[in-house]
Amino acid sequence: MAATPAPVDPRQPPTEFDDVVEWFDGVSRALVLLEAYPLEDLRQVVAVIRRTVLEHCRTDGGSIPEAASHSPELDRRRRLLVADHRWFRLSLEQLDWFLGVVAGEDHGGHRQALGQYGRVFAESLRRHRTVERAAPSREEGVPDDGPAVAPAPGNHN
Repeated sequence: MAATPAPVDPRQPPTEFDDVVEWFDGVSRALVLLEAYPLEDLRQVVAVIRRTVLEHCRTDGGSIPEAASHSPELDRRRRLLVADHRWFRLSLEQLDWFLGVVAGEDHGGHRQALGQYGRVFAESLRRHRTVERAAPSREEGVPDDGPAVAPAPGNHN
């Protein structure tokens, strides 16, 4: 039987995007398991993920160079990455809504719902990063041996 991981410290967010996603998922997992984080810490966690995601969306226009548009696979991935950025903004609004529910009536079920939504959001951010990493950079353009292929959904290795 696997040991339950120690709760993540919500007051110690990392600085790198991928590390913030893992930290956020850890806080969310702990909420599902009813870790008694103070409400102010939860507000800070949501503020950190909001800042991190919005900065990512602002500085990363889709990761796939426009010159690659002759490739249907790269065009599909570019559309997916751009759509993700729109959905992430909606996801942040939903996260705020769940946090508002907890702030209005702070009990275990509401905290678990916030945690579950956080876990789903973290998973969507991981999938997004997997697609980004599979795409050639703007500087690289399209590799001579054809486009990179994104891993199957759920495969994050």
